[in-house]
Order: sequence, then C-alpha cells, then structure tokens
Amino acid sequence: MSERAPGRDDGATLLVTPDTRRHDGAGPTERGFLLFKPDTLERRLLQDCVADIARAGLRVLEQHPLRLTEAQIAAVWSGIDPGRRPLTAGLMRRYLSAGPSRLVLVDGPGATARLLALKSAIRRRHGAVYYANLVHSPDSAEEARRELAALLDGRYDPDARFRPTTATWHGWSMETVEAALDRWWASVPEQRGRRPTHWSPPLPAASHRVCIYAKRHWAVAFDDMACFLAETAGVGEPEFAVRAGFAALYDGEGFVLPMASAKAAHDTCRTVRAFGLIARGPGDSGQSGHGTGTDRRPDPRE
Repeated sequence: MSERAPGRDDGATLLVTPDTRRHDGAGPTERGFLLFKPDTLERRLLQDCVADIARAGLRVLEQHPLRLTEAQIAAVWSGIDPGRRPLTAGLMRRYLSAGPSRLVLVDGPGATARLLALKSAIRRRHGAVYYANLVHSPDSAEEARRELAALLDGRYDPDARFRPTTATWHGWSMETVEAALDRWWASVPEQRGRRPTHWSPPLPAASHRVCIYAKRHWAVAFDDMACFLAETAGVGEPEFAVRAGFAALYDGEGFVLPMASAKAAHDTCRTVRAFGLIARGPGDSGQSGHGTGTDRRPDPRE
C-alpha cells in the first residue's frame, strides 16, 4: 500500500479507469474508494476502518491525504443544490472542510456494492451523536470515476462554491442563515460523547407535550424538516430551525414542543405525521399516520 500526494499525475488518472481483471475467480474486479471524513481521523478510527476493507474481501491500493476544498465539495456532492438546501450545504461545508480527510482506493470483485455495505456498517458501529457520518462511498462505478476525477485529478471548476447564490431563503437573509450556522457549529464540540444529546432549543414548559422524531430511515430533506419544525413552533429564526431539526434526529426525546391543550397536541401530532415525521403526544402510542405502529426512534448511527 502506497501513499501519494493528491493531484499528482503519476497514475492517478489510471485509477479512475475501471479494472475488470479477475484476481480470485469471484468475478470481475472493480475499483472504488472510501472517503474517510474529518471525524474519522479526529476520532482515530482510520486504522480500524481500513482493516475492515480487507475483511470485506477488498484490496487497498493507495491512500491519499486530502483537505477538501469548497470546490471539491461542490463537485462531489453536486446533487445537493445549495439554493434549495442552504442549511444542508452550510453544515456540510463546515463539517467536510473542518480537518483532513483520507481517500482510500480499493479494488476487488463487486467493489461498489461491498463498499456501500461497508460504509453502512462503519456508520452503525462508530456513528457519532453530532452532525458527522464518518465516511463516503459513491453509489455506482460511474459516480466513482467522476468523483475521483475531482478528488485526485483536480478536474473541477476551481471557482465553484457550495453555497446559495440567492440573497434570501424562506424570508431569511443568507447573512442571517450563515450566522446561525456558525453559532450552531461552534456548539458541536460540546455534544461530542453525549448520549443522549440535547440539541432542542429552549421552549416554555407545558403539561401537554408533543415529541417529534425523524424516522429511522428519514427521507425528508433536512432543510424542509427544520423549517417545518420552526413554523410549527411559531419561531422564525434559522438557528432555532437547525436545532429543532437535529433534536428530531438525535435527541432522546426528539424535538419537544409544548402545547396549550390536549386537543392542540392531538392536532399537532396529526400535522406532523402528515408531513412525514413521527409524533407522540399525551396518551399517544407514536404510531405513524398509516396506523402501522412500526416507526421507531431513529438511530443516529444510520
């Protein structure tokens, strides 16, 4: 296993081309990669995670230390539109550029599918309780080629930015949104190691409460969820929205919303479930809007 400085031409381009030779008779090999994000290195999990690659039947080819730039983030996560999802883009920009990352190139039969399974396993085993998910792996061989071109060969627009180009969003100026994200990000270190976490913004106590959770495999975009929770609480402030969103994702009680009456709590639960989240009110079992009762508290490691 060798290490080379990222961006050099001594073979990096070759690694972007799929290798279909057979090594062990198990099928054509593929080349892929895992990108270990700053929290993996900060928590000293890299060595253990790299060992998992061999245990998954894949071969480590090279490791490349990286410090992700905003232009690289924009190239790799090109499916996220910062104009529509400024909270997500802002959180990712801070998290992914906060420290060094490590790109590990591998090959082996069915590498793409095996790496996706390994990514999920690493997140389940080591997942943190704050905004970080340790490792990235592309969904297809085609995505791997495109992303490697950006990460290793420098084939991206160096002037690209991973931030909104609009001046306002949901009535909030981008300056207000960015300041709120800065305040939230500054509080992240306090959450490390806390189980359960406590992101929920302060709200008055009440005898009638609605606890709101994201589903285990949540599909609602974070920005939409955060704005919905702020609107439901009647608070028009982006930092409140961010904290409410993370409370729904990670806090033990979810995002706790005080209600003036049992009827108001009941009506709010119905609205929340219709939106696609889990709601538990006074005397309520927390069943989904379909009445299946199968929704559970989300696991922050997934």
